[in-house]
Amino acid sequence: MAGRGRPKMEISLYDKYIKGKEDLIIADCRNGADNKGLCVRLGIGLTTFKSILKKHPEVIDLLKEGKDEADMKVESALYKRAIGYDIEETTTEVKIGEDGSGQTTVVKKTKKHVAGDTTAQIFWLKNRRPNEWKDKQDVNVTNDDWVDALKSLTSSYKNGDKG
Repeated sequence: MAGRGRPKMEISLYDKYIKGKEDLIIADCRNGADNKGLCVRLGIGLTTFKSILKKHPEVIDLLKEGKDEADMKVESALYKRAIGYDIEETTTEVKIGEDGSGQTTVVKKTKKHVAGDTTAQIFWLKNRRPNEWKDKQDVNVTNDDWVDALKSLTSSYKNGDKG
């Protein structure tokens, strides 16, 4: 009974799940989606998604485009938080006359400086200048005078001389 019905057209995974959704993919990546999140959004499994990536490098370029933009925004925000920034705060007050009549609206604008955050500064420096800002410092003591002094203190302590 082969040959009955309409002939099946093979549609590629790319055509089925990606084509026409390129802007959606870029937007999701721009908003911080990872590959698992994209799979949920596209309605496919991670294995299928990886298969599409292998066969269609242009999809990798889409992901990179969206993720790079998101990374730049985060870097900019981290830098701004590290060095501090100025903001303008607006408050509105409504004043009613003593006799209950009439309203006066007063708008106050105040400029404030948000100080740099030391945690953001440390994070930035550890990642941008790891040799100068790593937590563990390698210190090599090669001064023989110090080593000799420590040995003599240790041996005199072991021998009962505590002074």
